[in-house]
Amino acid sequence: MSPQPVLTPGQLQAVIDAGGDCMVILDLDARLLSLNQRGLDVLGIPDFPACHLMPLTSFWSGEAGAQLESALGAARSGESRTFAGPGQTFTGAPRWWSVTVAPLRDEAGQVTYLLAALRDVTAQTTTELARQGVQANLHLQAQGLERRVQEQTLELEARATALDAFVRFTEAVGTDIDQRRLAQQAAEVVQAHVHEVSVAYYELDAPANVWRRADWSGNERVDVVTWLPADVPVHAPEFSEAVRRGEPVFVEGRGDAPVNPQDFAAGFAPVTVRGEVSAIIAVGRPADRWTARDQAIVRAVVRGLSLALERAEQALELTRQRDDLDRRAQQLETLLLLTEDQGEAPDPLTLIGRAQELVLELLPPGFAAYYEAQGGRWQVRVQTGEARSAAMQALIDAGFPVGTTPSFDQVAHSSEPAFVDVYDTAADVDPAEAQDVAAHATLPLITGGRVRGLFNVPLFGSRSWNPSDEAVLITTMQHLGVVIERLERSAQLIRSNAELQASNQELEAFTYSVSHDLRTPVRHVEGFATLALKELERGDVARAERHLRVVVGAAERMESVLDAMLTLSRAGRSALTVQAVCLTELVDQVLKDVTLLDPDHAVTWTVDPLPVVQGDPGALEQICRHLLENAVKFSPGPARVHVWAQERPQEWALFVQDDGVGFDPVYAGRLFGAFQRLHTQREFAGAGIGLATVKRLVTRHGGQVWAEGRAGQGATFGFTLPKTPGP
Repeated sequence: MSPQPVLTPGQLQAVIDAGGDCMVILDLDARLLSLNQRGLDVLGIPDFPACHLMPLTSFWSGEAGAQLESALGAARSGESRTFAGPGQTFTGAPRWWSVTVAPLRDEAGQVTYLLAALRDVTAQTTTELARQGVQANLHLQAQGLERRVQEQTLELEARATALDAFVRFTEAVGTDIDQRRLAQQAAEVVQAHVHEVSVAYYELDAPANVWRRADWSGNERVDVVTWLPADVPVHAPEFSEAVRRGEPVFVEGRGDAPVNPQDFAAGFAPVTVRGEVSAIIAVGRPADRWTARDQAIVRAVVRGLSLALERAEQALELTRQRDDLDRRAQQLETLLLLTEDQGEAPDPLTLIGRAQELVLELLPPGFAAYYEAQGGRWQVRVQTGEARSAAMQALIDAGFPVGTTPSFDQVAHSSEPAFVDVYDTAADVDPAEAQDVAAHATLPLITGGRVRGLFNVPLFGSRSWNPSDEAVLITTMQHLGVVIERLERSAQLIRSNAELQASNQELEAFTYSVSHDLRTPVRHVEGFATLALKELERGDVARAERHLRVVVGAAERMESVLDAMLTLSRAGRSALTVQAVCLTELVDQVLKDVTLLDPDHAVTWTVDPLPVVQGDPGALEQICRHLLENAVKFSPGPARVHVWAQERPQEWALFVQDDGVGFDPVYAGRLFGAFQRLHTQREFAGAGIGLATVKRLVTRHGGQVWAEGRAGQGATFGFTLPKTPGP
């Protein structure tokens, strides 16, 4: 099979169409590879495919055929040859042709193709003079044609070499997306095609207002090294001209070159990515001019570098997007794992705080706050990060009024998330206080089919919320809602089980009380009433009266036990009305009531500042009353009672400490059982139901109770109240 031309079809057609005569490109076997339109007309060929690869010698015979063979042989040897002789057209019509055959060379100087120019000179053969004149004219035209062919051949060779350089660069870089490596590959390809060239790759350092050399490849000639410095001002003429024109600028025989100015050529080619000049390729070589071939090579390689960098930028953007999606997926997976970890028994606010941390890692700078409607205001319950201005943070801490805060009210009303790219600072508060919020997202946290609270993420810069952002935030909120519902159902089940267990324990205590605490006074009533009757029969009224007093005391004991049972029963059955309760006011009132029970008992009260908690006011009053009464009752002498609170991450702990008789720590577990007593009725009166009532009420609030003490060294009783009480 004959070799195919190295030039593109467009390039070949440009050459053969350039001549006014019949122009034919031949392979070394003289077969037709390409033909201009003039040639089709002159040779009478209806369509080029009809003669493709047809030998040119088929149009000649005899002496003219021999002349053609001789001319073809000379062209294969590198000579151009012209002759005139008889031949025929494609249809067989006789003609007299003037023929010039010339070689086409590759970069190495090897003849690769042949160019034949044919001219129909039939009309000039009528007379010898005319024939001679035509021959002379054809000779001159052939010389001019040969020059044009040589020039066009050189141009085609330059384009072919440039195309080869472009292909070599493309093959060399492959799928590489590293900018510096791509620039190095470009430099190596230029150096492989252009003799003694040095290449420098410059990137713009905007803050310094200079083009900074990032890479260098070249020979060690002092003039070239010096002329391509490390830093070039942005206003340098050739650099700024290349940027302005958006195409290479070539200069020859530079008058301002440091060394050999008359023998130095330079070029400055802008690397353009998405219409913007991102770098400059500077080339320099020890020569006084640039050839068309060398310029074409530089243009082709820099164009290839621009395309490669654009592809690299697109690949990096895709990589960044993929990494961002992977990171988001990873964060969501982490959130799922965190919320699935039931070993830590996380409460809702802790989970929301974790979600805020994860979401903020996915977004530009900002902060996150979770709000719930309390007391007519949107009160912040969990916040991660802070507002930039103290004024804005003060507004967040104080809460926003429900009904006049559109950004929150609309989401709460519609139960739909809102993503705001550019926040209207006058929408909710004074614009001067909201200047540091540029965009925000607000999403409802829904549990049990209702909006529990609002998850708000303000950003310090404008943000075009994309589908990925929205999907991550919406998915996070939906998952939080499901997990919180499950946690609260689990907590409710735990509380129900605890209450059931407490009820069972109380039932056992009740059974014991019926069989012991009530049976004992009943026996007293029965026994001493019988004795009183006997004494009355004997007439001893005084002894009968003493026996009846014992009966009355036993009856009073039974009444006390029955009242205690009713109190415990109500503590377990009555509905709780949870609201904000000021413990300072509540304890102050209980303290006064306890003092009135025994005004003569000296007590020194120390009450530290107490918080506002969430609970049932009546139940909390009973808890504090029992604990304070016990503190006074079990301190026979002058008593000192200390009441204080301790704030913990998710709860408040309240303490009541006395310096009374204390108790043996071994029996601490019995203190909160119904009808459990560590002292005799004679020592300290009571039904043994107070602390059991305290435990029942605290448990129903979702808290815990405990006691610490030593015999003769006083006691400390404590209980906790969750900041967010369970249902």
